[in-house]
Parts: sequence; structure tokens; C-alpha cells
Amino acid sequence: RWGGVHIYNYITEDSDNVKFPMKLDIDMEKVVGVWVGQIRSLLGIEEVTAYETLPVPSVGIREWEKDFQLRHRLLENILDSKSTLSSLSHLLSQIPNIVIREDIGQMVVKAVEKVATSSALVEEAKLVEGYQASREALELSETAFFDQSLLALLYFPDDQKYAIYIPF
Repeated sequence: RWGGVHIYNYITEDSDNVKFPMKLDIDMEKVVGVWVGQIRSLLGIEEVTAYETLPVPSVGIREWEKDFQLRHRLLENILDSKSTLSSLSHLLSQIPNIVIREDIGQMVVKAVEKVATSSALVEEAKLVEGYQASREALELSETAFFDQSLLALLYFPDDQKYAIYIPF
């Protein structure tokens, strides 16, 4: 997604002899109008025309747009959490003698619980709480997946372990 910049050129009658700093009277309605349009575009909120729904003011973000964003990000977080946990499970099944620390196991359990909690909260229409739970689930699953203790074992093949532990 792209953002934007709004440059407000202020022209005075005395452009050649301007001393800074100077007091400006800026038409903030124009500036905020551009800014709101850009932030709506950045968030992926499409403009609704009058013939599609009831007449709506074009100021700020509407409540249903906020709900849409919460639902969208919540679903995205849940799917990413599930994908990360699935990848972690697959990775751990590929390494037969890996030792998983207790705190990593607890993170995985908490992440699964947070995913379930988030889903339940959405069904109850508690979007903000559900979104927060989904963020926590994603953070926990990502932290568990990228833990240094697991990463160190990935790059240490079995033949090297045998060479170190079994002397000649």
C-alpha cells in the first residue's frame, strides 16, 4: 500500500520579504480532507457512494469500517498464528531428537488458547477483545517459532552430533 504527502504552499503578498517563523492561517479543512482520504486508502477502506447505501458523511472512519478492519486483521492474525503453529509442529516432527524447553511448550499452549479465545470473542461480537487475543496469539506463536534454542538445533545435523559425542 502507498501513502502520500500533502504540500501546502502558502503564498503571501509579501513573498520576497518573509521572515521566519511566521504565523500562518491554514485552511485545515482542505488538509484534513486529503489526509483522511489517504489514511482511508492506506487502511483499505473503499469509498462508499451515496447510491450504494444510505447517505453518509465523508468525515473520519465510520463505525462499520472500524468493525471491518478489526474483523479483517483479527482473521489475518488467527490464520497467521495457525500457520506458524502448524509450521512449528511440522518442523519439530522432522527433527526426531529435538528437546523443547518448557517455556516454549507453554507459549505454544497459550497461543492455541488465545486463538480459541479470539474465535469465541468474535462469535460474541466482542471485536476489540477478540482482536487483542489474536494479536497475543500471533506474538506467542511467532516467539515460540523463532526461539533461539530451536534455531540453533536446526543447523546442527545428526552426523555432526555423532562426530562430536563419539570419539574415534
